[in-house]
Formats: sequence, C-alpha cells, structure tokens
Amino acid sequence: MIIGGLQRSTLIDFPGRLACTVFLCGCNFRCPWCYSRELVLPELIERQPKIHEEEFFDFLKQRKGLLEGVVICGGEPTTSKDLPQFIKKIKELSFLVKLDTNGSNPEMLKGLIDEQLVDYVAMDVKLPKTRYQEVLGIDVLNMDESIKFL
Repeated sequence: MIIGGLQRSTLIDFPGRLACTVFLCGCNFRCPWCYSRELVLPELIERQPKIHEEEFFDFLKQRKGLLEGVVICGGEPTTSKDLPQFIKKIKELSFLVKLDTNGSNPEMLKGLIDEQLVDYVAMDVKLPKTRYQEVLGIDVLNMDESIKFL
C-alpha cells in the first residue's frame, strides 16, 4: 500500500465519527480540478513523502479508544489491489472504515461491502455521465453499476 498522507483527526470526513484520514496514492482519473495531484500523477507520487504501513498501524494502535474510524481516500483507493487486506488490518483494530471512491471499480466495491469491510461509502460523482468522456477522456459505464449497487 502506498500511503501518501495522513490527517490525524477529522470531525467532518466521517459523519458522526471522530476519525483519521489516510490518503492512498494512485488514481485512474485525471480530473483537471484535482486537489490531490501529488497522489494521482506518477511523476508527483514519486516525489511525495510516503508513510510506511507499519508507521500508520502504530499510529492507529496508539489512538485506540480515541478515534472511532478511518477514512480511506486518495487518489482512488480501489486502484490498490491490496485494499481489502489493508482494511482487514484496520478492522482487526476495531475501527470503523469509511471509503471515499469515484465508483469506477464496482467489483472491488461490492467485494468490500459483501465482506463487511466498509461501514460507510461516499461516492464522488464528478460530472454528468455524458461529460466524462468529453472532460476526462474515459468511459464510465461501470460507475452506473456502483451507483445502482450503493
């Protein structure tokens, strides 16, 4: 897992919960308005300081009983094949998990929900469906599947 950032506490990102936010590197979209380019563009990811997984989990262990949840965002977290294992480790520490996603990987999303690995999902729909191809140059038919599922 490539961790590009950690917000140690947030009162707004996980509704009704005191949480931290972990920012994963990598994204399959190239939105011109992206506010996290250092987590998306390979040439910027390379220069972005990283947090080792062990350091992140040490942080969580120290916050047991203080934080209720972990928000996982990015970039786009579902581009990381290791995401289910990463979340399992978080859940083993008894934290709730919120996933922020663009909805482009409905198979991963369904799997995480079916395995009860996420407690809350926020899907960011960035444009009307008809404009994704025009603005981002990508086909988003699979986003409909995520929308219907959620």
